[in-house]
Amino acid sequence: MTQTRVAIVGGRLQGIEAAYLCSKAALSTVLIDKDHDPPAKGLCEEFHQINVVAKPEKAKQALRQCDAVLPANEDPLTLRALYKLCHALQIPFMQDNDAFWLTSDKRKSMQFFRKSRISTPRTWPESGFPVVVKPSNRSGSESVYRADNNAQLKKALEDVSRVDNQPIVQEFVEGKALSLEVISRKGIGHPLQITGLEFDETYGCKRVYAPVEISPHLGQRIRTIGAKIARNLELNGLVDVQALLERSTPKVNEINARLPSQTPSVVYHSTEVNMAELLVRLFVNDEMPRIEIRAQRAVVYQHVKVLGKELRVQGEHVMTDATGLELKREFFGADEAITNLELHGESTNKVATLIVRSQDLPTAFKKMAKVVENIMREYRLESFADPTPGECYA
Repeated sequence: MTQTRVAIVGGRLQGIEAAYLCSKAALSTVLIDKDHDPPAKGLCEEFHQINVVAKPEKAKQALRQCDAVLPANEDPLTLRALYKLCHALQIPFMQDNDAFWLTSDKRKSMQFFRKSRISTPRTWPESGFPVVVKPSNRSGSESVYRADNNAQLKKALEDVSRVDNQPIVQEFVEGKALSLEVISRKGIGHPLQITGLEFDETYGCKRVYAPVEISPHLGQRIRTIGAKIARNLELNGLVDVQALLERSTPKVNEINARLPSQTPSVVYHSTEVNMAELLVRLFVNDEMPRIEIRAQRAVVYQHVKVLGKELRVQGEHVMTDATGLELKREFFGADEAITNLELHGESTNKVATLIVRSQDLPTAFKKMAKVVENIMREYRLESFADPTPGECYA
């Protein structure tokens, strides 16, 4: 049987995720990126440095040998050019672009939430303080700030306006942060596993864990919301739904109709459901297999960076510009790691994404703490930091 060959276009966070999941699904991978040494380069079998927008014919030559394309970037020009190339070559483009354009704009997403009657964080000024200020056209934690008073709000708006002239201002919800992916065929959505998210001091996602300890009723409520979003988007592909818990009420704060980073790997290790494999079956085989979501093990996944003599847990941004990343097994007690740290090697400014599995979540967290201890001992580090969100402006 011929191995399915997937082109991953974009070699940063999404590219790392796509390459990792494809390797677990025994899919052959070809990475295309405009940079010469993107972070995901060492995780793929083949690499081409190509600017898809500037050199479409060169990109077409590389894509011609592939069975499907998995976009792993959010650049509008690249995505439009890539979609056009896939159409010309009759190669599946494994993303719902109509849904992506809507969900990549937070203002359009908010209109979609209102129309769909989905509960979201209240907007300013009805919300009162504290609030979150963020760009409308960025994903993840880029340029996200908390403000607790008018002076902080003014400063946050000035900073966000440098990257987006239409900032979003919403209430700051103190509760637990959750994520849910929904795979959908023609609007019929299949919710996958709910994962928990934790953030660093700049609201970058530093840690993901599963399973999440919530009531069956609340879990079903979140899955129902996810299926409703897929239905109303008429989604053919994948959507990531992020929600914050205000007491027992989920408030959806963001949706993204594309393969996200981090959470799919946790879902894979906890349930053995591989989202890259699901996308291939959906777009290449035009089928939606029966999916059973059951947590078989607990998983903790976190990013760390060596800063001088300190090991610090940090958001996903520390992986964005890393080079020389490799997949390593049994890494200082972690089941797996994506890292450029080397045994007995140089540690300065090195990073790692650590993945541990265990029979339950408390044991998994203890196992992760032991991994941290082992790394610190090996590199003779003096301190450990695990920062949490705080006020952005004093």
